[in-house]
Amino acid sequence: MTKEDTWAVLVGLGAVEGKSINARWDLNGAYLHGAHLSGADLTEADLTEADLSLAHLTGAHLTGADLTGADLTGADLSKADLSGADLHGAYLHEANLSGADLSEADLSEADLSKADLSKADLSKADLTEAYLHGAYLHGAYLHEANLSFAYLAGVSLTRANLSRANLQEADLTDATLTAAVLIKADLTRANLSGACIDNANMSGWVIKDVMCSHILEAKSGKQIKIAFEPLEFEKKYTRIRKTAEVSTYPLGGNSMTDLQRLIEKYEKRMEELEAQIGALRHKHDILLEASRLLEEAQTSDVGSE
Repeated sequence: MTKEDTWAVLVGLGAVEGKSINARWDLNGAYLHGAHLSGADLTEADLTEADLSLAHLTGAHLTGADLTGADLTGADLSKADLSGADLHGAYLHEANLSGADLSEADLSEADLSKADLSKADLSKADLTEAYLHGAYLHGAYLHEANLSFAYLAGVSLTRANLSRANLQEADLTDATLTAAVLIKADLTRANLSGACIDNANMSGWVIKDVMCSHILEAKSGKQIKIAFEPLEFEKKYTRIRKTAEVSTYPLGGNSMTDLQRLIEKYEKRMEELEAQIGALRHKHDILLEASRLLEEAQTSDVGSE
């Protein structure tokens, strides 16, 4: 949907009037409950405290938009572009943000309870003091995200990438971190009581003064509760982390990070080889065509004699 088409829809909804203007659209406090705005271009629009509850915003362009305090309860923002948007204090309870781009967005103090953030890009996003109780972040990308003081109790972070994320004093009670990437994540004074960290990559993580009364581990298809005395979790998992960091891997890697770097190197090499193979095939086709033309020319010469 173009900017002009979006404006026309907004006029029809009574949110704006007149002709479209080039300046930043002022939709402060606009009533857009249940509005159909899928694919709409609302780039850098001012939607402060707007009512967008149950709105359809699939694939919408909201880059740099101001949604401070906006009500997006139950809204469908799947695959929407919210990169750099300001969602400070916004209400996103049960919102669908699956596959959305929220990189570098401000979600501090936002209510994301029971929101679907599966496979969303939250890299470098600010989620300070955000409320994410019961949210679904399966496969979400949270590299270098700020989740300090965030409430993540009961959150599903299975296979989420939290590398270098700031989780200082975050509440991860009963959170699921199965196969999550926690490389160099900072969990200083975080609460991990009841969390499941099976197969998580903890290389280089910081767990100073972590609170953890127990964790859950899956064994033989059942979840086993493992209890800890005060500071016991920190001692045990700091030791495991250090062991992992000096473990050797095939082909000369000396840590999980080295192994990932090695994989990236070989993937790049494979791409280069595929490109070379493509070039050789092209040359081969040219030679075949040249051979065919030469054969035709020779046949023509024999016929003329």
